[in-house]
Amino acid sequence: MTERIDVGLIGATGTVGRQLARQLRNHPWFRLAQVAASSASAGLAFGAAVVDDIDDAESAFGSELLDLPLREPADIWEPKLLLSALPSAVAGPLEIELAERGHLVVSNASSHRMDPDVPLIIPELNPDHLELVDRQRWRGGLVTNPNCSVVGLAVALAPLHLAFGLDAVSVSTLQALSGAGRPGPSAGAMVDNVLPHIAGEEEKLACEPQKILGTLAGSTVTPAAFRVSAHTHRVPVSHGHLQAVSVRLRQRAEPDAVAAVLAGFKGALGDTRLPSAPAKVIELLADDNRPQPRLDRDRGDGMTVSIGRVRRCEVFDVKFTLLVHNLVRGAAGAALLNAELCRSRELTEQVGAR
Repeated sequence: MTERIDVGLIGATGTVGRQLARQLRNHPWFRLAQVAASSASAGLAFGAAVVDDIDDAESAFGSELLDLPLREPADIWEPKLLLSALPSAVAGPLEIELAERGHLVVSNASSHRMDPDVPLIIPELNPDHLELVDRQRWRGGLVTNPNCSVVGLAVALAPLHLAFGLDAVSVSTLQALSGAGRPGPSAGAMVDNVLPHIAGEEEKLACEPQKILGTLAGSTVTPAAFRVSAHTHRVPVSHGHLQAVSVRLRQRAEPDAVAAVLAGFKGALGDTRLPSAPAKVIELLADDNRPQPRLDRDRGDGMTVSIGRVRRCEVFDVKFTLLVHNLVRGAAGAALLNAELCRSRELTEQVGAR
């Protein structure tokens, strides 16, 4: 890309919004020009809304962003491309309204992920699903990224689905505190404790991977035909979702063959170069004590999925452990990478002109 374009950020003061603001600083393709938060924050400078929680806000965000005024989410926006870090409870109707106005909305919210005409994208896995935007009913468009745990799971499953086929998946997640957003569980609730239920997470793990790994057919996606059973837990870790995964393959394979397929996965982007894409989509770790959140979550600037302990499963075929940085690859980085994919396919120039 020869020039940067202006983008807007909705939900800028939340956990994911702040991470997106950090990653947009000095971005080679995008310039953060407008920001919005809740109606209660409208009129405040972005810096005034975040400075109390961050030791060095200027270092994290840059002085220009700190001075940007926070807008109402439903205000008139100048940039064509809007990144949405809104809570799902409020994202649904607003994102449709903005798409109807002619904006391309790239959303981290779950509100429209399973809508038949809305692509659920991980660029290295299913960039072809972006064609659904051309078939949407709005002047603009809407693109979504998956749930923070689903991103890691789908990245791990994709090469296995291509090489061997998938029949069934069992996954147990150990999810970091930052995945709960603001405010999350109290510190007292998490001392010497694990929460055995995260509302809505198991349902997302059970259906989103199949859409991502499904086949684009006409104006919709035919989901991949495998089943997922999920258990989710909140653990006292700051960042990084760890997952224990067992898979039943349609074509039986030894653990060494599965490990080789995972280690060799290059993704579906081909020659497309996106600024936030990691050099390695998957990094396979040999040590039996890896991956670990504290040691491995920042691989590939937080965009690499780390996998270890690939071994035979006594019930299914193969089992392994994976780690995904929930705020970066699982949320803010996922949305930003989708925005980059849209720009590389010139969707940012096409929306609003239909």
